[in-house]
Amino acid sequence: MYRFQRALALAGLLAVLLPSGSVLADRNHLPLAPALPALRGPVEAPVPPRRPVNPRKNAHMIYEDDRPLRDFDRDRGLTDLCRSGRFRQKRERFLSIRLGGFVHGAVVGGHWSLYDPEGLAVPNLIYAVKDQDTARCEVYVIRHLEPAP
Repeated sequence: MYRFQRALALAGLLAVLLPSGSVLADRNHLPLAPALPALRGPVEAPVPPRRPVNPRKNAHMIYEDDRPLRDFDRDRGLTDLCRSGRFRQKRERFLSIRLGGFVHGAVVGGHWSLYDPEGLAVPNLIYAVKDQDTARCEVYVIRHLEPAP
């Protein structure tokens, strides 16, 4: 009973001292964190630097077109050979083409820079090679090479 009486006395004392039932800690008593800056509107994405047309120093751009690569015909047989490493460039990106704003590797049938042990490439036909030396390699037929004037 003694504990109950002490608890009751303490509650009565607090009720006398804090008649309004206010919280023990005043709002001005606690320190406030600095205000965070409010973001208004969408955050603008950074603009990446422009890349050169020829990303490699010794690359030769042989063809440019505004159409994307998917608008050209994919050669399934040469794509399978490319994925197994039997149709590719000897020097990666020695010849290149720009299609739809993207630079891809290129090979010309019968050119010395083409590794084609089966000899399936058509002479003077330009092929685009995407993702060379990977299992996702794809070969696209672009067009015949125009003779030099």
